[in-house]
Amino acid sequence: MKHFPLFVLVFALAGSGALLSGCGATDGATGSTAEIAAKVNAVVIPLSKVNRRIEQTIRQQQPNAKLSDLSPIELAAAQLKALDALIGEEILLQRAQREQIQVTDAEVDQAVKRQIAEEGLSEEDYRKKLKEAGLTEEEFRLETRQALLVSKLQDKLKAKVPAPSDREIEEFFNQNKDQFRLDRGVSLGIIAVDPADNGLKNDAIGEVQAREKIAKIAERLKAGDDFATVARTVSEDFQTAQNSGDAGFFPEDLLRQTFGEALAKRFFGMTEGQITEPIPGSNGRIYIFKLTGKRTEPVEPQLDNPEIRKRIVDIIRQQREQILVAALQASATNDARIENYLAQRILDNPVNFGSARPAGSALLPKPEPPAEGKPAETKPDETKSAGGRR
Repeated sequence: MKHFPLFVLVFALAGSGALLSGCGATDGATGSTAEIAAKVNAVVIPLSKVNRRIEQTIRQQQPNAKLSDLSPIELAAAQLKALDALIGEEILLQRAQREQIQVTDAEVDQAVKRQIAEEGLSEEDYRKKLKEAGLTEEEFRLETRQALLVSKLQDKLKAKVPAPSDREIEEFFNQNKDQFRLDRGVSLGIIAVDPADNGLKNDAIGEVQAREKIAKIAERLKAGDDFATVARTVSEDFQTAQNSGDAGFFPEDLLRQTFGEALAKRFFGMTEGQITEPIPGSNGRIYIFKLTGKRTEPVEPQLDNPEIRKRIVDIIRQQREQILVAALQASATNDARIENYLAQRILDNPVNFGSARPAGSALLPKPEPPAEGKPAETKPDETKSAGGRR
C-alpha cells in the first residue's frame, strides 16, 4: 500500500482517488443549500470542505497563501476542480463500503503514527497542524481511515493484474528501445536552506540565519544523523524534502546545466554515500549534497539487463493498473447519483459565479441559494468536469 506524507494524504491529492471527502454528512447535516457543494447519493459534500482542499493545496506551493488571494475567476475554477476530485473520492469510498472492505483501528493508528514520523513532527507540531487545517484529531483519523479504505479497494483491483509475458516484455522493449539507454550521471540527495521568508517551521530568514542553520545541519550529519531524516524535517526545498531529500537521477548534460561544470565534475569524483560541505548556490540558497548513486559509463539497452527488464515490467503493470482504476472510477460513477449544486449556482450566476467566495471576502456579494430542485445532476456521459473524469 502506498504511503503518503501526513498532510499531503489528507489534503493535497486532488484527482488521485486516494483521498476521501471525509465527514459523510447526510441530508440536513449542514445549513443552507448555499453551503452545500454537492451530494453523492445521500452524502453531502459541504462547500467548506471544497475550500479547505483548495487552501491546503495552494499552501503546498506558497506557505503563506490564502484562499482570499485568488481572484473570483481563479476561485471558481479551483472550486470546480476540487469538487470534482472530492466527488470522485466519495464515489470510491461508497464502493469500498459496498464491497465491505474493512480498516481496523490498529491500521489507522499505524498509518497516523507512520505519517507523523515520516514528516518528523513532534506531538505538539502534529496538533498544531491539525488546528491550522481546521481539523480535530477524530476528523483526521476518519479521513485517514477513509483513505485507507479506498487504497485497499484499489489494491484489491490491482492484485488482479497479471505479470507481463516474455513476449510482451520483448515487444515493449523493441518499440521503446531508445528510452532505456542508461546515460552517464549521478543520483543526488539535497538539503537546502533558503534565506527568503518561506513561512516554514524553523525557517531561516536572511543570510545570517541561513548560514547558521546550514552549519548546524552539517554538524548533525557529521555526527551521524540520517541524511534522509534531516532532509525531510529541516530542508527548505519543499519538493525534495517531501521525498526525504531525494532529487533523483541527473544525466550528465542536465547535471552540468543545473549545477555547473565544476560541481558536476566533483560529483563524478565522489564515492557513493559521500556528503559535501555546505555549498552556496547561484539562487541564494545554500546546499548540502549526498551522492546516492553514480553511473560512470553509458549503458546501451539490452533486454537481458535486469534493471531494464524490471523497468519494463513495472511500466506495463502500472499502465494496466491505471486502466483498471479508471474503469473502476467510471463504473462507480455510473452507479452514483450526483447533484452538483456548486456548478448549478455558477451556471445561474455567470456574472459573479454563484458568489462562491467564502464568507469574509469583500470581492463578491453574499451568495444566493439555487432555486429549489435545481442541483446540477451529472453522469459520466453528460458533463465533462474540470478534473476530466466525467
